[in-house]
Amino acid sequence: MFFGVPGQWRKMADGAVRNMGRYKMQEKRERIKQRIKEAELVLTGIGEQFAFDRAGEEAARAYRNLSLFLEGKNYFVITTCTDGLIRGAGLKEDRIVCPLSEEADDKEAYGQETLAWERYMKWLQGTLNRKLLVLELGVGLACPDVIRFPFEKVVFYNQKAELIRVHPKLFQLPAELKGRGMSVCEDAVALLAGAEISEKVFE
Repeated sequence: MFFGVPGQWRKMADGAVRNMGRYKMQEKRERIKQRIKEAELVLTGIGEQFAFDRAGEEAARAYRNLSLFLEGKNYFVITTCTDGLIRGAGLKEDRIVCPLSEEADDKEAYGQETLAWERYMKWLQGTLNRKLLVLELGVGLACPDVIRFPFEKVVFYNQKAELIRVHPKLFQLPAELKGRGMSVCEDAVALLAGAEISEKVFE
């Protein structure tokens, strides 16, 4: 039997929790990477969690890792973030679209995004009845009509598609998609960035 002081036990316990958290997060990242590898096409949605008050370094690392995960795949990325951080992360510029309102001040940017949206819709038409992975990262309910609800509809009508939804709170899949995806209760930015943090893991 080991007789140690309470403080030492607490440090050991805290260390074990952190290690378990890192292991669980790494395991989930690997499962997502495997699903990407197996898919013919990948549709990715970047939500408002990426635009929260961050220094930017973690989100930038997450974007770079996402570009590595998608390397060699036929993909499209839809984002509601307008900070431009996703640009220059290694993702194909013509495969990124950020829907802007008609009331946007920058009319040139609005025109460019309109063309990008048209390319996306044409690409999306070609995903029907093909093995499509729909990856939703940090998408809440701020703009559900842009990513969250349309993505669910895409998976519902394409019987070969599956949805992976990553969010610390809103990770649940609708009943209509039961057995056709994966719910991941994690901070999407930390998950992609590989941040070494301690978190409570829900399966």
